[in-house]
Amino acid sequence: PARPGVLIHRLLERLPEVTPEQRNEAGGKWLARNASDFSSVDRDAMLESALAVIADPQWADLFSSSGLAEVPIAATVGGQVIAGTIDRLLIEPGRVRVVDFKTSRRPPESIDQVPRAILRQMAAYAAALEKTYPARDIELALLYTATPRLIVIPPDVIAVHKLALSPVQQS
Repeated sequence: PARPGVLIHRLLERLPEVTPEQRNEAGGKWLARNASDFSSVDRDAMLESALAVIADPQWADLFSSSGLAEVPIAATVGGQVIAGTIDRLLIEPGRVRVVDFKTSRRPPESIDQVPRAILRQMAAYAAALEKTYPARDIELALLYTATPRLIVIPPDVIAVHKLALSPVQQS
């Protein structure tokens, strides 16, 4: 059976494209087809989690019609090619907002517990986006879909991990 985090991830990809009035019904039908091995109570809980994320005022703009889903990204930073797919991206005149979905069963409680590899991945996305969208603030967050839990990555944490992307300096 599919893990709840993966199913919530799929709902977060699909539901923003549906009008707000139809999301509950559309999500329920999708889960009935794709998660029939879960009880209706469990499916309702997954749908409720996904809808709560989409409606969260702090990040609702990412899930609006202005937000983009599954956006491929590629750039050369410090002589390295960075390529990946951003789960949700919002490009505004003064900033670029990114949320990357993670499906871990036991998500970290705070930024201090986020695995280093994930922080490096997000720093690479930030570096690539800075090349593409200079002079805009880059705001990054991780959304652990099993909980769901949103963890904002502070700029100073990204700065530390971006240093690893730079070519080795001689002292």
